[in-house]
Amino acid sequence: MSGEYQTIVGIATAKHVVKKSRFFGEASAVNNPDAVKRFVAGVRTRIRQATHYCYAYRLGNGDEKIEYSTDAGEPAHSAGPPILGTIRAAGLSNTIIVVARYYGGINLGIGGLIRAYSACARACLENATLEICTFYHDLYLKVPYSHIGAVVTLCKRLGGQVVNIEYDPDPIIAIQIQQKVLETFHAQLQSIGIKIQGLQ
Repeated sequence: MSGEYQTIVGIATAKHVVKKSRFFGEASAVNNPDAVKRFVAGVRTRIRQATHYCYAYRLGNGDEKIEYSTDAGEPAHSAGPPILGTIRAAGLSNTIIVVARYYGGINLGIGGLIRAYSACARACLENATLEICTFYHDLYLKVPYSHIGAVVTLCKRLGGQVVNIEYDPDPIIAIQIQQKVLETFHAQLQSIGIKIQGLQ
């Protein structure tokens, strides 16, 4: 399972016109369902009163991968799945594409819709700047006071980040650790008697 993924920097946009129907696409990086909701709401604000807001996203990887698409009122499988297929074909993760359509008065048919939504999504990615990122896991560790220094040192040695330490009533350390070293981190924690409070 890879510890890295490719996604989009900022927001990439595109416009596509087919038989007077106008398609406006926006693509961006997202890392959780809340970010998805915020981005879709933002598109609705920026592209007002469209006939449809169809989108797809892909989060995580391996067994933890989440994929979702919606046709948003278009005929079944004519909008969301083609957008998702574009994300998959590009090998992206933690990525969303929203395509808003203004109906132009001429029916495009299911085949025409598939081609139009796919073309707009592809154009978004062609206009995008991509970057390689690292998957992180959030860990919450209940740690005796005497072990705080050892856990912090281990985390930093493995390229992780200490997000927060709460001292009351018992110390709990919030850590972000790279997916590729997660098993090593677990093993070394167990060797010093530290149990994981939670894993996200």
